[in-house]
Amino acid sequence: MTTFTANLYARAFRKALQEQKASEDELVKNFSVLLLLQGSLRRREEILHKVSQEIVHHHGGRWITVETARLLPENLRDKIRHAFSNADYMEQRIRPELIAGARIVVDGSQEFDGSLKRKLDSMLKM
Repeated sequence: MTTFTANLYARAFRKALQEQKASEDELVKNFSVLLLLQGSLRRREEILHKVSQEIVHHHGGRWITVETARLLPENLRDKIRHAFSNADYMEQRIRPELIAGARIVVDGSQEFDGSLKRKLDSMLKM
């Protein structure tokens, strides 16, 4: 049996959604059956994450991940959100090991790391 990458599943689902030859409910049902038949159902979270990213990128957006030690207050989340385009998608991840500050990653590659953990790690390397 051929194993497909999450990116390939994501592109295929986005193209099927774009063609609109079936309702969204039918597409999701058929996609779920495909994952089951391909033995990829156990990877559904990874695949669904890639599907979401594919749709955001297709519409000209970027995937913004904001990592903080604690949940940010709504007003601060809004300020960060407004620093990016409306086409961008912003998710927040809680990572207590950051101690304080924030780490912002754009599309999994561009990164701003203003966390206390990074600062402490760099001081310890001196």
